Amino acid sequence: MTCERIEELLSAFLEGELSQAEKTLVKAHLAGCPDCAALLAILSRAQQALADFPELEVSPGLQARLAAIPEHKKKFSLSFDFVLRPALQPVFAAATIFMTLLSFYLFNPDKKNIDRAIDQKIHSGYSQVEKLYAKAGSFTDRLGDTAENVFVSVKSWKIFGGNEDPTYK
Repeated sequence: MTCERIEELLSAFLEGELSQAEKTLVKAHLAGCPDCAALLAILSRAQQALADFPELEVSPGLQARLAAIPEHKKKFSLSFDFVLRPALQPVFAAATIFMTLLSFYLFNPDKKNIDRAIDQKIHSGYSQVEKLYAKAGSFTDRLGDTAENVFVSVKSWKIFGGNEDPTYK
């Protein structure tokens, strides 16, 4: 058996909860493994130290209060307590910002100019993307047959997850 498996069985070994076959295997391993034997000694001392603590008695009043807890639970209530959960605060903050921006847009008297400016920005961005795409296509066309070699060498760079060979620098 491996040390990891023996370590899993040591607590049960101390409590006397192992089968006879498992006890034999643990004892045989402990005889040849000083690390596991030292761990058993530490666990044994910890068990003895815990056994020296006095047992506490739970008062009947506390037992009665604990037993009454399920009776006081609400069956179902329609409340908005979930709104106060801290996990939802970022969601509500984002929703508040979105609603504020939307209200500024919807109730702005200069809404047509805003629409026109947004439309111009979208079309400008789209035309820039088209130009970049056309430049990339012309670049690969100029590379011709060497495009595959360039792709393979760029793919081998460390920043792209490859194993860069320092002899080719």
